[in-house]
Amino acid sequence: MYLLTKQENSIESGAYATIDNDGTTIVQFFVDKDDAITYNTLLEAIGEDLHVTETKDDNIDKLCDLLGYAYSIAE
Repeated sequence: MYLLTKQENSIESGAYATIDNDGTTIVQFFVDKDDAITYNTLLEAIGEDLHVTETKDDNIDKLCDLLGYAYSIAE
């Protein structure tokens, strides 16, 4: 899985997330690296400076549960 982070290869630096209409923070994960790169390119166009970072699939539940965030996986 891939996600967008503030620093290259550093989940600890902070992950890109959005907030839905109910105020829930949602972290976006991507199955394919190319999809993460495409999304990152779109965010760069509006001034975001993020990096594509790979994480193990089993870390997703742990990470989001620990922080109290929801997540979505773009397949």
